[in-house]
Amino acid sequence: MKLVLNPSYRRLEKLMETLPLSFPTLGECIYKARNELRKFSFEGKEYVVKNYKVPIFINRIAYTFFRPGKAERAYEYALKLRAMGVDTPEPVAYLEIRRGGLLCHSYFVSENCSYSHLMREFDSGGVVGREAVLKAFAAFTVSLHEKGVHHLDYSSGNILFNRYDGDIRFSIIDLNRMRFVPMTPKMCLSNFARFSRDEEVVRYVVAEYARLRGWNSEASVEAALVPHREFWSRTERKDARKRRRESLAS
Repeated sequence: MKLVLNPSYRRLEKLMETLPLSFPTLGECIYKARNELRKFSFEGKEYVVKNYKVPIFINRIAYTFFRPGKAERAYEYALKLRAMGVDTPEPVAYLEIRRGGLLCHSYFVSENCSYSHLMREFDSGGVVGREAVLKAFAAFTVSLHEKGVHHLDYSSGNILFNRYDGDIRFSIIDLNRMRFVPMTPKMCLSNFARFSRDEEVVRYVVAEYARLRGWNSEASVEAALVPHREFWSRTERKDARKRRRESLAS
């Protein structure tokens, strides 16, 4: 077993060493699909541990010999983001277990984000009465892009926010799919494809984003809507196929 522990969390070392055995009953399950997330408390603090699904064989080879696994990337990217001044939960540790010499199970542990809202609230409902959050989100995204942060799963479920004394703050999670590169305008505008199903919301945010960057708002909105419509059209087709399979199986 490979354990990499943030030096600030040495007190959790014994707990981390037993994580592969304790995970199924640790704390409470807060998400379970392809991967599983569990939230637990220790000495008055809350933490989240993510257990990644065992990769397919070709990826087990890739993650063992050619590129970092998902847990390692999530840990390293969190450290990098925080060093850049980007809000994300502080990483605690990552663990990797090999079978037959290849990566099998992996875990990523972080502090729990205390922010009480997800941008998922903006998947529907339009803009009216919610302009302040959307403007703040546009400004936050400008800051990310200008720092060269390209979150490849910049979706509403991976962006949290909260209000503090009139200020609106954002935090990003699910970090294993990221790139740190200078971003072109096309990359920036395509990054809005996943964050909301609501086209009215996307139009508003992209127009504000373009204004902050000194870009043409109308042209930016139209450029952003092309990948947005493509993504949600694919998603709807995929959901429809899933419903048909479930209907035939019932």
